[in-house]
Amino acid sequence: MFTSEQIYHRVRWDPRFDPERFVLGVQQRGAAPKRVPLPAFTPGGDIPWHRILFVEADGEVVWDRAAGIDRLDTSAAGRVREQRLLPAPFFTPRTPHAWDPSRGWAPAASPQPGPGPSRLRVVTWNTLWDRYDRDRIDTARRRPLLVAALEAADADVIALQEAEPGLLDLLLRQPWVRERYTLAGDPADPADLDGGGLLLLSRLPVREAGWHRLGPHKAAAAVTVDTAAGPLVVAATHLSSDRSGEAVQRRQAELTALAEGLSGIGADLVLAGDFNDGGPAPTAMLGLADAWSQVHGPADDTPTFDPGVNPLAAISSLSGQARRLDRVLLRGRLRPDTAVLLGDRPEPDGLFPSDHFGLAVELSCGGGMDVLDVAATARTALAWLPPQRLWPALQELRRAHDPSFHRWPPHVNVLFGFVPEAGFEDAAPLLSAVAAEVAPFAVRLDGVHTFGHRDDATVWLDPAAAGEEPWSRLWSRLIERFPRCRGRAEGFTPHLTLGRAKDPQRVAELCAARLSASSAQVGELALLSRRGDEPMRVRAVLTLGTGQLRWLPDDPAGEASGSVHTGAGGNPEVAGASPGLRPPRHGTRIGERAASSDRAAGTAVAVVDALRSALGGGAVHVTGSRRMGCELPGADLDLVAVLPGTVSAAEVATRVAGALPAVAGLREVTGARVPGLRFTVGELDVDLVVVSSSGIAPAEAVARREELGEAAAVALSAVSDADAVLNMLGDRDGTQSAFVLLARQVKAWARARGLDAAPFGGLPGLAWSVLAARTVAGLRDPLPEPMELLRRFFEDWAGWDRRQPVTLSGDVPGGWPEGTVLTPSAPVRSCSAQLGQGGLDLLEQELYQAWEVLDAASRTGADPWPQLLAAPPLHRRHGAWAVVTVRGDEELHGRVRGRMRALLTALEELGVTDAHAWPRPFTTGPVTRYAVGLGRTPPDAATLAAAAARWSAGLPGVGVERADNGAVPTLR
Repeated sequence: MFTSEQIYHRVRWDPRFDPERFVLGVQQRGAAPKRVPLPAFTPGGDIPWHRILFVEADGEVVWDRAAGIDRLDTSAAGRVREQRLLPAPFFTPRTPHAWDPSRGWAPAASPQPGPGPSRLRVVTWNTLWDRYDRDRIDTARRRPLLVAALEAADADVIALQEAEPGLLDLLLRQPWVRERYTLAGDPADPADLDGGGLLLLSRLPVREAGWHRLGPHKAAAAVTVDTAAGPLVVAATHLSSDRSGEAVQRRQAELTALAEGLSGIGADLVLAGDFNDGGPAPTAMLGLADAWSQVHGPADDTPTFDPGVNPLAAISSLSGQARRLDRVLLRGRLRPDTAVLLGDRPEPDGLFPSDHFGLAVELSCGGGMDVLDVAATARTALAWLPPQRLWPALQELRRAHDPSFHRWPPHVNVLFGFVPEAGFEDAAPLLSAVAAEVAPFAVRLDGVHTFGHRDDATVWLDPAAAGEEPWSRLWSRLIERFPRCRGRAEGFTPHLTLGRAKDPQRVAELCAARLSASSAQVGELALLSRRGDEPMRVRAVLTLGTGQLRWLPDDPAGEASGSVHTGAGGNPEVAGASPGLRPPRHGTRIGERAASSDRAAGTAVAVVDALRSALGGGAVHVTGSRRMGCELPGADLDLVAVLPGTVSAAEVATRVAGALPAVAGLREVTGARVPGLRFTVGELDVDLVVVSSSGIAPAEAVARREELGEAAAVALSAVSDADAVLNMLGDRDGTQSAFVLLARQVKAWARARGLDAAPFGGLPGLAWSVLAARTVAGLRDPLPEPMELLRRFFEDWAGWDRRQPVTLSGDVPGGWPEGTVLTPSAPVRSCSAQLGQGGLDLLEQELYQAWEVLDAASRTGADPWPQLLAAPPLHRRHGAWAVVTVRGDEELHGRVRGRMRALLTALEELGVTDAHAWPRPFTTGPVTRYAVGLGRTPPDAATLAAAAARWSAGLPGVGVERADNGAVPTLR
């Protein structure tokens, strides 16, 4: 049975299916499933895949998760019916005409359904009409040259501009045109040319034709033809030249109209013609890829209009500049294989066929094959890593000669660069499809060779000594799926780099003497990426023959270069989380002095005792996780001191300094609603909030907190909240120890996944404690084993109806926003207010994934901790980053952390609903940097800069810059 994600992509991209006729049934909390039209669904958007319950086509259920139904391939529902692809009213229909020996040019017969070719050759040519300089351009002699060149081009589709009646008449009398081509209109109807000189001829049967007027003598013509990949629209246009008044403005208006009209075409698209613009405007405004640039590289601006070479161009040029005016632009699954000029060589007497050179592009249509048309980056690669038994000899040589020794493992690149890591999940099904069709193959590594460079040479071991055919076959299959990852222009040569040298022959001889021939099996490929200044590391392993792709978790300690991390075994103490800490004995009351395995526990007790002595007459309370006994190693010590009379933070600071000789970094917390201090004792960070009892006995202040005003009551509720959790659990044997262990495990998981910091859009520790307490309190005796209890926690909250606020008692008051977790004691308030809509969606996704991991582990006996405590795949989730740089003291750092949620709000207003602010900096010191993931479709640098400038106003020393996906290191 296919997954809901696979069903979606098949319907969306398989030309047999009409997405408009499919509906998704989406799970809703406490309500019937919502029916969402499939075209309106956004992959990676607000609705996760697991909430799709069923898929209907034409009212028939073709896929149902619960019922196990999957009949997409056997049902006739949802299949494409004949429909026009050229949208009205933008395109006015035209009647295609073909040659009939008895009737002449007559309406063409409707083509028979069926697949077309997998390759297509398109020619575009501005043929130079003789409206200007007629006496200087020798039209009568040029036209036969044009006709001969067009016949020799052997094109499937020909797009001509400035085709006057004389040229049209000559063409239509040619036997090869009459025998093979269909016209996109009626040659006898002047309206079908409209003075614009556009002419489309197709050797493929034409399903429909259309025409759109852009302005005086300017238009777009289009035909729909069939290819192996499905229907294809080929359009031709000719934009205003610099001879026109306000030419730039006219071209912009024409491009705008084209962009709007072509956006409604639900098929692959070719747009060919003379754009009269040698800059980036045509591709940028239309959002189309330039075939010439894809074949020859973006730096190649070979002109199609060159006054310095072509005398006809010199006659018609106003500026004398050589420019690439003629383009073939693409959208969809088309891949250009070649792009060449036509008519760029003159006759012996110097005559060219036209003032423009023609352009011929050979396209692969893919046969319905999905491709990922994404620009490659040098930060990623798909490579073969030789077996470990070969590493010692290879690494010895590489260590001596390869400057990239610490950046790369020994490898043979198959695709380098590859798609950015943010595109890995899109690439995964395509990689699997190729790998499933390519069997493992044997290779022989033998022979040392060199590649010459300007100043040195690469020395390499030949992994294709037994023949290049299996390597080339693998590379060719991959390039079909990833057309922009071709790598070197000179082609693919499998090689294993041993080093670089200025005297390559000496080094090559040395390497050859040290290495003996060896054989190996290419059975797996490694998907690698480099983040920040880190080395290339394996992120996934692809198995040939089966197509299985296995994602590898990041090693929390940072794996060695090129190592394949296979998990942390049974060790649950990844990243210092220590969720396996021994719980207290059953029946033990957990209070503020509860036993803890945290090595700072003794320091915490000593600090509390010292402060109680120093602040005589007052009351000092431990709050938060330490009060409940569920703190993680390294947790802060949170305290509330209740003092009689007027409270002065400076006076309290003096007493603290006197009571704690080892205190460091003692400072007042500014901007707080009640006075506060922050300091460090040894390795223990301490936060002390000071409250005035205002005439109430300090020992009674917690119970009577609401008499002291809102700010004091909120501060003191940190004590009553913790007590309320413990009191609710009661004295049942084992309940509190089960809670402590569960809360620690859950908070360790939340920390590893970046969900534990409220200022960064996560949930605070109190919220996690409330959720854990609710799960434990709902259990009956006997209590389940710890791993089953953890599984039940995630099962409970993955299915949480987030419209219902969570309370400790289960009573549900109304009027709270989605995703609210309420504090357990008065004053009752939300402790999840920092959790925005995007954060709530992320939380639901993470809870669901953790439940799936534990559910699978319960069935298979596998250790779930390596997956639970692995960092999330942030580089696969975010296409770019907002890097927040802080240069300043601790007070400024605190202000930045406090305003981080506001930055997420600013991003949400830009439409970035899947941003994720990682709660820990990736660099510290004089300059501290935080990374905020910008989601699947990040804003551009200018848009981000404008929003960030507003956010950082008033924060001197704080900057926000956009960074590409791979520029940020692994976040831990």
